[in-house]
Amino acid sequence: MSGTTEREEPETAGSQESRPSHGHATLFLDVDGVLNSYPVRGLRYYRERRRKARAWLFELHYRPRIVRLLDRLVETHDVDIVWLSTWSHRCTEELEPALGFRHTFDVIPMPDNTYNRFAADPDRWWKALHMRDWLDEDSDRRAVWIDDDLAAPATHARFERDYPADRLLMVAPRFRDGLTTGQLRDIRAFLDRRSRRDRRTAKRARLLTPAASEDTP
Repeated sequence: MSGTTEREEPETAGSQESRPSHGHATLFLDVDGVLNSYPVRGLRYYRERRRKARAWLFELHYRPRIVRLLDRLVETHDVDIVWLSTWSHRCTEELEPALGFRHTFDVIPMPDNTYNRFAADPDRWWKALHMRDWLDEDSDRRAVWIDDDLAAPATHARFERDYPADRLLMVAPRFRDGLTTGQLRDIRAFLDRRSRRDRRTAKRARLLTPAASEDTP
């Protein structure tokens, strides 16, 4: 699922509040090709309000708006976020501060040094093995899996075959774009919204938490 639409459409409370509940979900989040994408120049750089940051000795090119929307997602929807990336614990140690995340998320560390070498092989790629074990452990579990390497046909097809669409949403951003607001709309549509009480509680906690400016470079 790739998209380039950048205009964020407001959610309608009626459509979200009245639809059947599907249950809690976990969002597994990659870094490169998702948050960090190819450098952008010219008018697009300013239109998307792109920024640069440094972490793990790399220069990162990202959109603060996407970071803000992911932060907000765990407050408004029944979802938790887990890092599933070759960055491993650098996600919390370096990436979250560098990109300005207000929340910190759990990490699934890379178990070996294969990185994404086997992304096209669902029987060998460490991320695919983790996702299969996690989903098979409990048939009620629901997941959003965001990774640019899900564009690999064999891996995508295997998971699409083995898990119904109401249990697993796979999102494969294009590396040149990274995660888009259009893809985040699809993600929100897959998730249940939190109750009004839970959202008020999250809002109070957010107001009491020191945070970077919404559009800080």
